[in-house]
Amino acid sequence: MRTFDVKRLGSVVYETRHDAAAEVAVIIPLYNYAHTIAEALDSVVGQDIAQVSVVVVNDCSADNGEQRAITFLERHSARFAKARVVRHHRNQGPSMSRNSGIAHSREPFLFMLDADNRIRPPALSRLLEGLRYSGAAFAYSQLCLFGEQEGIGRGDVWDPSRLAEGNYIDTMSMLRREALLAVGGYAALAEDGQVEDYDLWCRFTERGLRGVFLPELLCEYRVHGSSRSYTTQNYDTVMAEMSLRHPRVVKPPRPTGQSSNSS
Repeated sequence: MRTFDVKRLGSVVYETRHDAAAEVAVIIPLYNYAHTIAEALDSVVGQDIAQVSVVVVNDCSADNGEQRAITFLERHSARFAKARVVRHHRNQGPSMSRNSGIAHSREPFLFMLDADNRIRPPALSRLLEGLRYSGAAFAYSQLCLFGEQEGIGRGDVWDPSRLAEGNYIDTMSMLRREALLAVGGYAALAEDGQVEDYDLWCRFTERGLRGVFLPELLCEYRVHGSSRSYTTQNYDTVMAEMSLRHPRVVKPPRPTGQSSNSS
């Protein structure tokens, strides 16, 4: 990923910084989530990590989410080592929004948080600790579902072979910047908004990079009508694209009606 190109996608419309340096930056893409962005940011404020930075990337929202984010960040400016709001010149989608956040930050560890989700304390410190002790490229936890559905997510221990049948790792994860840059950041795909994280885990696998799972309820995933999920929608389309992109990792979908023991 060439950060000098990605930065041209948008402009910094708000920035505040303090002398303290942070190891972790939280990247939050924002598109029409004015009603939840403050809740997402508040969950970052509540973390026990001493210093943290945040980058909110407004992907041309049609609501006032950007102003709500700025108002929140101004009110809590003392909590952040650095806070930025970036406004895209035109809508780019989730992948490039995350890449913008990467380009507009410098911290060695990056946590990806969607504007409709939340994190529990001590998510950031625990995931950072997991990375340090494991030497993995990224760390992720179990999900707690809330909203229109409550329960436990589908996260599990790192096993690249499971990626052959689909994704089981959510976007909410702590990643090493160097690992992200090594694979070129997030890819903009035909099904962007549903599988950019799945594609990233596959590219990590192809590079011999691994993840580490923390079996703790650290991240909260909001279930609602527009939740981004491919488990029940467009599954065959998604798996066909992913098997073409990553034939060594992902199996192509079986033709409809074909049994698992067909020759």
